[in-house]
Amino acid sequence: APTPASDPARWGRWVENACLAFAWNSGQQVRYWREEPLEVDAIVDGSWGKLAIEVKTGAFSAADLRGLLEFTRRNPSYRPLVLCDAGQQAAVRQMGVEALAWGAYLANGVRGSEDVRQRQPRPLMPLAGERGWVRKG
Repeated sequence: APTPASDPARWGRWVENACLAFAWNSGQQVRYWREEPLEVDAIVDGSWGKLAIEVKTGAFSAADLRGLLEFTRRNPSYRPLVLCDAGQQAAVRQMGVEALAWGAYLANGVRGSEDVRQRQPRPLMPLAGERGWVRKG
């Protein structure tokens, strides 16, 4: 199984896939947007509202959010959201974008309120092999 240290690109794809699958399995309509060279990982419509979601693992800069920001400029009814590693939310918010740790998102979903950011999700543990994740506790 990949880890952030051993295979960061594959790890990032796994996290992105888990986040988008979570939205889909929660009854949201999930699409993506691409207009070279810009793209957004997920355009979400449903009971969560209208979200444009970018999933980021590891280090990234404001330039990496160009697609997200351009999409929401063109489509102001969509709220931009970055799902990032725990501890990176403050840096994303300084860029002017709402942020949520992807682990908290997978544990609690998107509620659009401050209480989601304050909750501590139960830790996720990798299962044997590459089958996925299980809640601890």
